[in-house]
Amino acid sequence: MTKKETLNSSEKKKTDTTLQLKDPHIAACLAWLIPGLGHLYQERKAKAIVYALCIWGLFLFGALLASGKCGPARCVYVSMRPGMGGEMRYYYFAQVWAGAPALPALLQYWHDPTGTDPLWNGCMAPPMKVTSNVRGYSENDNSIDNIRKKLGRRFEIGTLMTTMAGLLNIFAIFDALYGPVDEENEERTRQQKLEEKRRRRRERMKNQGEATEV
Repeated sequence: MTKKETLNSSEKKKTDTTLQLKDPHIAACLAWLIPGLGHLYQERKAKAIVYALCIWGLFLFGALLASGKCGPARCVYVSMRPGMGGEMRYYYFAQVWAGAPALPALLQYWHDPTGTDPLWNGCMAPPMKVTSNVRGYSENDNSIDNIRKKLGRRFEIGTLMTTMAGLLNIFAIFDALYGPVDEENEERTRQQKLEEKRRRRRERMKNQGEATEV
């Protein structure tokens, strides 16, 4: 086997091991459900560990910051109640991309969207809906105002960290779906496109020259 054939064989082997990532759709679903699991399914263990530590760590630390007497992880919740006494929680549309860690908020919302009878000591439960007509309301009720008062700036920091974790996992999902970037193949494709453009330009100039002579 010549040196050129050896190089081609090694490049082909490298490409095969790089791009054979099993079923990408299953990997993407697993990467969303549990950050790092999709890459572990693809046997990309280093990335699985990095994504799991970063995304889980960021989300859980943010949820821990927003925990207290008002309940665990109160910065992660679903609320679709516009108007007086309600709130539209747009942050959750980013937090939910963290997968399983954010799903208890959906269960809480389906159980009781008003937040008056939460499960699990109020973990990720929507704030209590409070209006001017509510009687017996006190500072111990977990309305959004009281939650913010009890947690202070920890509520906003927890919201930011859990939102960043969800957005970060979107990159991990796309990486599991499409695989790593093959720089050599990308460069080869780019050179082929440039060469094709040059060839078409030469043909166009040649045809224009022939037309001028006629």
